[in-house]
Amino acid sequence: MDLWKLSQVCTAPVRAIAAENEYKAEKHEVTTDDGYILTMYRIPPGKNCAKKTPLLLVHGLLLSAECFVDSGLDAPGFLLAQECYDVWFGNVRGNFHSRRHVTLDPDRDLKFWKFSVDEMGQYDVPAMIDYVLDATSVKKLIYIGYSQGGGSFFIMNSEKPEYADKISLFIGLAAATRQYYTKSVPYRSLVNAIDSLQSPLEASGVWEVASRGLPIQGTLETLCKVKLLAVFCNLGVSAVDSPHPGSITSKTTRRMFEHVPAGTSIQNLARYGQAMNEIRFVKFNYGFEENLEVYGVAEPPEYDLGMTTMPVVLFHGKSDHLVDTRDMDWVARQLPNVLEYVTVADPLWNHFDMAFSQYWKDQIFLTMKTYLNRYVNSY
Repeated sequence: MDLWKLSQVCTAPVRAIAAENEYKAEKHEVTTDDGYILTMYRIPPGKNCAKKTPLLLVHGLLLSAECFVDSGLDAPGFLLAQECYDVWFGNVRGNFHSRRHVTLDPDRDLKFWKFSVDEMGQYDVPAMIDYVLDATSVKKLIYIGYSQGGGSFFIMNSEKPEYADKISLFIGLAAATRQYYTKSVPYRSLVNAIDSLQSPLEASGVWEVASRGLPIQGTLETLCKVKLLAVFCNLGVSAVDSPHPGSITSKTTRRMFEHVPAGTSIQNLARYGQAMNEIRFVKFNYGFEENLEVYGVAEPPEYDLGMTTMPVVLFHGKSDHLVDTRDMDWVARQLPNVLEYVTVADPLWNHFDMAFSQYWKDQIFLTMKTYLNRYVNSY
């Protein structure tokens, strides 16, 4: 059995974590217009819950749907389920849940891995939205995008503005667009290096980054399961982001590294390297000649954030070293319908806190619920 197939047997997916916390989760599959097979999960509302607008939660870079349930009953997914919301979780192409295609073999076909957040926004997000709406027989949903999950949503609106009519509310948790001011030295160094080396890496057969079952992920999972070593795993998270002692518990860290990193393409990380060297929010830069072929112009076109016309609520942390405050401020100024731009009160709130903190209820959910309740019956 190859490493990836083994990972499918060993992983504790959303359904297993939900069962541990006395919730039932459903598994769903959706195929995008360009043939990627995505796995989604759902925690349906209880029998005594009134019908509400469904919520679609989409994860960040190198993460998976588990990020919304890894911290147990304090996790976003379970806090939302406790309030009788109909909670759906997406998994974008290339992570270990969505590593399939109708014709392409991810182990043999480089073409499978020729994608970035651009294709996630153009194909994955619309496919998941349409699936949820069809499954629930409603016309609108509420979209909650964490980091890359927010950036891909903005891309969808720019490329397919008709989808604005399918969204009653967008909630962005440190939504990532341009990353010009990113402070994280390890993150910046990694993605800039991959951007510079994309072609030779792909030519040598390195198409995929940090998938579940590969050595880097397996080593992290093994080490972080040891209670005495969990503190070092927390320090590793702080080194990539910024320190916030006690916010993410050791138990959550041990569970988190069962799924992190969840895998993506070399091209997607190269795309983030480009985002750190570009003051605008633009499409993938293939280089002069290929840009002319793909886009018809020499420079990659800019995404129009003004096409995100539905009501928007943005959350950001002062100590987020991956999505910097200056980049978030810039995004907020581009959007035409921002109901509130929330800076989390905790001055140490960082990027990973947006999904994994034990304080998510107090720092995020209490404010979020005000807007959810305002728009949750807009179906």
